[in-house]
Amino acid sequence: MPRLSGAELPPTFREHLTVNLKRDRRLVLAVQGIFVLVAAIAVAAALLLDLSLATDWSPVITIPVTLVACLTYGAVHEATHGVVLQLLTGVRPSYSVRFPFLTTGNHAYLTRRSAVIVALAPAVGWGILLTLALLTLPQDFRLTAYIVLALNFAGSAGDVVEVHVVLQQQPDALVKDDGDEVHIFVPAGSAPVT
Repeated sequence: MPRLSGAELPPTFREHLTVNLKRDRRLVLAVQGIFVLVAAIAVAAALLLDLSLATDWSPVITIPVTLVACLTYGAVHEATHGVVLQLLTGVRPSYSVRFPFLTTGNHAYLTRRSAVIVALAPAVGWGILLTLALLTLPQDFRLTAYIVLALNFAGSAGDVVEVHVVLQQQPDALVKDDGDEVHIFVPAGSAPVT
């Protein structure tokens, strides 16, 4: 059983499943549902927990600053996937913009564990950093930091669905995420989990 991620598919493996998170209706609905649920929780938390998100900035300043922060976060989120991919595999990732999506792909084959790490790295890593920022930034920046923190988790809905798909596969499966589709490979002759 392969333990490391790598640039080449072992010759004994065959493709078992291809998943497109943007075209599979069931998965699209799951991504959208998670996004809406997380966004609703963020709004409810802000209202019910009195998170002290007031700012002295006018909307003319707050709105552009928050939009730039959200757009920057989107790029940083994908770059985080790419950095983790390259660290785990040594293979250079590819990035693409297909409005409204930014995607990161790679031609490496990942173990299930590595695929989960790559998928969740931005949500976990930036979740910690943005929470610390929310707790330490001056008051005027907190609303923007909170919105970006909410976007971090809501925007990771596709990553969460991908992790669910990957974890449903047999333990020795290999995963290749090219940015458009997730390909699952299993050893030839094995009875894969469906």
